[in-house]
Amino acid sequence: MRKGMMALAFVLLMLVGSIAPVLCLDENDALDQDDYKIVVANHHKDSLIPNIVENGKSASYSIYITNFSDHPLDFSFTGQRNVTYLSYDDLESVTVMPTGDEQGRDFVKVVFTIHVEEITSSHKGGIVWLIVHVADVIDESIAMESISFAIDVKSSFDTSYSFNKFFGFIDNTLPAPFDSPYVPFFVTLIFVILGAYVAIRLLIPTVTKHIHDKNGRSGKILTMLALIFAIILFIDPGLRILGADLSIILQVRKFSLSVLVIALAVVIWKLYIIAVDRILKKMGQDKKSSVDETYFPIFSMLGKAVLWATGIGTILNIYGLDLTGILISAGIVTLGITLGAQSVLSQMFNGVSLLLTRPFSEGDYLQIGGEVYIVKHVKLMYTEFLSEEKDRIITIPNNTVASATVTNISKYDKAFRLFIYFQIPYGQEVEKVEEVLLQMAEENKYVMHNYNKYKKPILKLIEFQDSGILMRLDVTVVDIAKWRVIESDMKKELYVKLSEAGIEMPFNRLEVTIMNSEVEKSTA
Repeated sequence: MRKGMMALAFVLLMLVGSIAPVLCLDENDALDQDDYKIVVANHHKDSLIPNIVENGKSASYSIYITNFSDHPLDFSFTGQRNVTYLSYDDLESVTVMPTGDEQGRDFVKVVFTIHVEEITSSHKGGIVWLIVHVADVIDESIAMESISFAIDVKSSFDTSYSFNKFFGFIDNTLPAPFDSPYVPFFVTLIFVILGAYVAIRLLIPTVTKHIHDKNGRSGKILTMLALIFAIILFIDPGLRILGADLSIILQVRKFSLSVLVIALAVVIWKLYIIAVDRILKKMGQDKKSSVDETYFPIFSMLGKAVLWATGIGTILNIYGLDLTGILISAGIVTLGITLGAQSVLSQMFNGVSLLLTRPFSEGDYLQIGGEVYIVKHVKLMYTEFLSEEKDRIITIPNNTVASATVTNISKYDKAFRLFIYFQIPYGQEVEKVEEVLLQMAEENKYVMHNYNKYKKPILKLIEFQDSGILMRLDVTVVDIAKWRVIESDMKKELYVKLSEAGIEMPFNRLEVTIMNSEVEKSTA
């Protein structure tokens, strides 16, 4: 008995010794609610009002922590949940400096994110608790708080409201064996196909009228696409009618949506091309408009780029792929391609610049590097020209055209200032030559005589040369397209007129003296 009493006394002594530090702890050194504050934005930490989140989505909560004490405080976090379809991101511990910290470190913000599984039905009553552990760095006192987050799941995979129902909402009350969900499934499918067929047959005449399809091929393609769209859109509700497994519904939905995106991209592309072509043709008929069919390659390239980027991004998003890494990789690849294909990209961007700025158009006569070319077609990578004689097609890269000095001879008027060079011998009267040639120009049918708009014919002395005087007759002729023929005819006429006036063309003469060898010997 005595030994038992002694053992009990020893236990009591140890217990008192273990709790004595706590009992003797200064009340001012212990953590309390006045030393810090934890606030969740737009949410009371003890509230159980649910936040409605869709399957596969997340809910994020901003948590603000303020330190009002004179000691640094450590905050660590742990989470708990009452359901398996909810998960959360772990939070790292943070240290909050004492109140009044000059760098503002007495206040921090952390974000707590809760995720809902992608493959799950609708649920209510899900709760996640965030346990916040607070420790005073100086005196090692501790405290703990709990924040509750209620989550109700609204899932797009619910089948209970559509199972074994016609069109997903009319109960199947047929007797056995027609009470099976396959009956409303096939009945709904037949009605969807018939509805799509009737709708497209009503719309086809209107659509094909703008496409100008003579053999009816476009109508057949549109009908087929409409049926495909109808079946794709039916797959998801159809599986709900059958009560299929959620994982099957998810995979089929992703595949069908991907096919739908591709089909829609093809349809949008065709309609876009038709619309752009019609708009550009209509604007090209307006003489006041600077827009015509030469802009088609630009609109085509931009439309294709937008559709490709949008379509690929949408499909990747459907499968839940993170586009950040893909965009970074695409940027690196694009940089490599850019560095390796500078010449090609230069040609393309210069082509875009030429198409937008429109320094010349089809049929214009250009002088590039001393040669005359006729613009045939401006493309993204190069420009096609006809030779001056229209017997050859000359292709010049757009970066060469854009960097060259280009003289547009016929941009505003087909009339052309023609220069005819010729020589007269020394000793001739320049005034007489001028009178003869100006009279010839006045009578010539190719010369423009509207002197209010065009310059008068004029004769200029250009240079004194060894064999004669170089002169130039300047006249404005009717059409640059015929300037070679006009120049040849006028040169013939000039030669005849000068000859009739007794003025000869100078030419080099060689004087040869033959020495008599016998006379030279006798003289010697």
